[in-house]
Amino acid sequence: MATPIQQVEALTGRLGNESGHPCDHVTGDFHTWLTEASSVDVVVVGGGVAGLTAVQKLLSHGVTDVVLLEAQDYLGGRVLTYRQDGVLVEDGAEWIHGGRRNPLYRLARNLGAVSPTLPDDAWDWRFVTQDSEPADPSAYDFIEALMEECRENGILTDYYNTSFGQYFIDRFHEIYDSRIDSETGKALLHYMMQIVNYDEGTGDWLDMSARDADQFVDYGDDRQWENGFDTLITHLKKGIPDSKVHLSSPVCKVYWNMPDESRVLVVTQQGISFLAHHMIVTTSVAHLQERHTHIFHPMLPENFVKTLKAVSLGVANKIQLGWADPWWGPDPLSLHILWTTYDLPQDMSWLYGIASAFSVHKQRAVLQMFITGDNSTYMESLPETVVEKHILYLLRRVTGKNITQPNFFRRTRWGSNPWMLGSYSSFITVAGDRGGVHRHDQLATPLLNSSGKIVVMWAGEHTHNTRYSTVDGAMETGKREALRVISLLKSSKSMHLSH
Repeated sequence: MATPIQQVEALTGRLGNESGHPCDHVTGDFHTWLTEASSVDVVVVGGGVAGLTAVQKLLSHGVTDVVLLEAQDYLGGRVLTYRQDGVLVEDGAEWIHGGRRNPLYRLARNLGAVSPTLPDDAWDWRFVTQDSEPADPSAYDFIEALMEECRENGILTDYYNTSFGQYFIDRFHEIYDSRIDSETGKALLHYMMQIVNYDEGTGDWLDMSARDADQFVDYGDDRQWENGFDTLITHLKKGIPDSKVHLSSPVCKVYWNMPDESRVLVVTQQGISFLAHHMIVTTSVAHLQERHTHIFHPMLPENFVKTLKAVSLGVANKIQLGWADPWWGPDPLSLHILWTTYDLPQDMSWLYGIASAFSVHKQRAVLQMFITGDNSTYMESLPETVVEKHILYLLRRVTGKNITQPNFFRRTRWGSNPWMLGSYSSFITVAGDRGGVHRHDQLATPLLNSSGKIVVMWAGEHTHNTRYSTVDGAMETGKREALRVISLLKSSKSMHLSH
């Protein structure tokens, strides 16, 4: 009998063969695209935070001949706030990671949009087994301390040739020694693995390069938005005329090195084309990995493709449930699950990937869970009613309560989104690190055409060395590439004037 993961691999394979990709059928032909193209200075691909920041920066510096092409029918990318009947949850980015050192925090504070932080003692904190038996809180404290230890840059130096997860495993062995093979020891190691995977957005902590993890700079405790992360999107959209934005306009073809043409030809699925002096690509790294051979003509340089393959975008999803009143009590819940027994039926085994459930910020009766990796991919393949049924079973079992049906249910499916194919963290893999890719900005290497002109630039969280996986990292890369374009346009203008 096929495992749940084998089942979902077969399913996704069938779906791919039957439906193909939206860009497999582009309206028009090369001659039509070239002759009917609109001439612009800059095309920005992707209307997420990096793309919006780039356009905003360009416009503020007087570069107005710019268009933004977004594949989906909304702006924000992996920032997506959902509201329904008074409930507010985040499908994507949720926290401002850090305080004053974080430019996003400073922006949010200036907007008056930072919510007060709840003290630790405001939470109803519980650490239990899957059968609602109390677990040792000192074990939880140990894991928290170990995760805090790893936030210190330089601590992982001796592990640069291996994985981030290996450091945790070795430290766990050092401290737990002979107890590692006990039921509790195995349960704690599983719990720690899930929590680290949530924190890093990885499917398997043994995939992520320890060197890459060590380069991430931590800015401190997380903060929350007062009224949704889309407050940022609203702010970034201000000053960008609607005429500059093309929604539901996926870029399917890019001709970046054409004979007798120094510009880049950009073609959307609808066959609408643009000839631009410069192009900033901000799409997810997983989308680039899957589609670059179809999109770029000629093919991307071999070294760039090698770097592209060295990075992985984790698949992490959220599951959210809400009731009229909080059945757990008046305080926000922080429930942590220690799996000491693995007795679930096979079709429910994906639940082993859930190690915590917690109250959503400012939503008194809404709980949220994270799930990553293969378990997350399998969850995406299930009907929503089945996911809800499984989650209710889990909550009833870990609390020992006969919990009623929720009146709000939502689950994300980032891995199934053809424009994302993953969620919040693009990390350098162990194999990628051993292959010589040690920095994310290797993915920001611009493309030069045969005339030596920079025509394609890259932005997005995956191109930031120290703040990959964060919204502030995405913002900084959008700003970085916009300033590069501004400098190039000024230089080009100066050269024309001198001649």
